[in-house]
Amino acid sequence: MADARTAAARGRPATRTARILIRLDRAAHRRWFLPALVLFPLSDYALPALPNQTLLMGVSALHPRRRRMIALTFVTASALGAFLTATAAQLAGPWLLDAARELMPGRGELREAGAFVARHGVWALALLSLLPWTPRVAVLACALAGVPPWSIALAVLAGRPLPVILLAATGAGAPRLLRRSRRAERLLAEVHARRVAAPGGPAEKA
Repeated sequence: MADARTAAARGRPATRTARILIRLDRAAHRRWFLPALVLFPLSDYALPALPNQTLLMGVSALHPRRRRMIALTFVTASALGAFLTATAAQLAGPWLLDAARELMPGRGELREAGAFVARHGVWALALLSLLPWTPRVAVLACALAGVPPWSIALAVLAGRPLPVILLAATGAGAPRLLRRSRRAERLLAEVHARRVAAPGGPAEKA
């Protein structure tokens, strides 16, 4: 059984998420681990296809003792990403929406977020930041409404800790619950198989 897993681990990872998790796991004890981790929540405003929630739970499950630092990294990077996105949107103007259609399914979502922001101000963004996913549309709506980028970043910073900490705690403290998801179980199993097959891993030490 162990030999079969080792042989399977030598093949190419099945998904992009698995490849990212494997690379992050291998870099976990290197100095550039946290700076590398910053790139994912930071890029989430421009690349919404990134599986950041899965990555956050997966990395926390693989390195539960570092879950607080991992969560802090995600929160800080998310606020920085909101600041940069808002700054770019205000410098570029409304035409940026035409170039960013891939970020949202349609203009209706932006109109709804804009109306919500108009009614409740920047507090609307803080409220939307409590959701598990990155509030990229609300950030754009606030930016185009003229809200200062630093205010947008602070609103995101106020809201993101709760969902990020919960996701990290789920990955680190409740691995059995996380493994009920077939996708999460496959990802973690693949990373652990790579650990076993790696030079100096448990397979070689046995």
